[in-house]
Amino acid sequence: MECVILSSFLKHPLIIIVALLIIGAAMYPVGIAVGKYIPPQDPTEIASVTIGDTVSNGTAVVDNNKIRKAPLVYHPEYLVEYAKKLQFWEIYTSLTTGAAPTPIKNITGSGISDNGVANGIKGPGMLTVQDGKLIVTNPTFVWGYKVPYTIAVKTDNGIDIKQGNKTIKSVSKKDFSNETIPHDFKTLTEFESWYNNTEVGNTTALDYSLSNFNDGRNIIYPNEIPTVFGESVIKDMQTHPPDQPITVYNGSTTQTVISETSTTMNYYAELDNVARAHNANQFIKAWNNTVVPPHSLAHGSNDVYYYAVYDPDPKATVKWASHGTCPPGRALRDAVLGAGFPRPIGTTDDYQNAVDNYADLITGIIVENTGNYPVKIVMWSDGGDDGAGMSTIYAQIIELR
Repeated sequence: MECVILSSFLKHPLIIIVALLIIGAAMYPVGIAVGKYIPPQDPTEIASVTIGDTVSNGTAVVDNNKIRKAPLVYHPEYLVEYAKKLQFWEIYTSLTTGAAPTPIKNITGSGISDNGVANGIKGPGMLTVQDGKLIVTNPTFVWGYKVPYTIAVKTDNGIDIKQGNKTIKSVSKKDFSNETIPHDFKTLTEFESWYNNTEVGNTTALDYSLSNFNDGRNIIYPNEIPTVFGESVIKDMQTHPPDQPITVYNGSTTQTVISETSTTMNYYAELDNVARAHNANQFIKAWNNTVVPPHSLAHGSNDVYYYAVYDPDPKATVKWASHGTCPPGRALRDAVLGAGFPRPIGTTDDYQNAVDNYADLITGIIVENTGNYPVKIVMWSDGGDDGAGMSTIYAQIIELR
């Protein structure tokens, strides 16, 4: 009998639609009067994934089985909505049961289709609730912080590998290898060096998650990062220290240069100018394209290395130093100051010795963005890396909106 009734729905859709429109119009005043006393459904109840999860186009975010059904006498207009969209199954079940499911559009907003699927978003969306409706955000910028997730704890004969407070496996010293020790962030050689020079009970991070996102989204675990954000984010994490903000999505439509500067790298006959040029280029490489979120601190990349250069000047306070980094350090400092930000930590007010002699060039140079928008640091040089004819070094601070 049910199949016969449904078949008639499909054979005469226009007649059914007209009839439902008449019924809905007649019952609407009663529905409005009675329905206003029924509180709307909590949108979090219908979510098929956790609020705060990262989603992409095509992700089903609404669980249709959890959508509340209302007596037709309260909401006859639901029939009209289903009739307009030729949703005959919903019409049929509503009429045979006397209760109609709430149309998805009534409890969802932007980024979600009428079928409860994430739709029309750019970049990594996030499921959330706004103005009493379930929505998927369409982000402009997303960044999170690189935090340790998988930890090695040294034991008497090997290590325990932990995630949170849970030990996921133990590895004996004789079994250390790339198959048993995560090595995306620490090579096996680096790990074994740590193991051989530390005491039982000490720890080291083997893998990292992304958390504390600017938009409040949920933690992204190590195995999820390449799928959700792409392999490039893993590479960015590999070249920055822990607790560093990592930009995972930049959908800026406007880029404005808010500060720019240049400086000359002079030639000094008494110094190793090839090494100086190398150091200058490494400093430029470390900072070029670094994005600093608003109200945040950032280091440059640690995927660089510097040479120690001997200074024969008897008045030199430091005989061996990474000479050559001061010119690009000066350009960085001046560009940052020109943008209205504080002088970078690890730099000085001096023209010649712009980088503090005792600053760690990897973690000791820190830029703070005190503005309300992310900025990108761009650095380059018109010279080469061979030390012949020192070059001009340029730096820009670009505001992203």
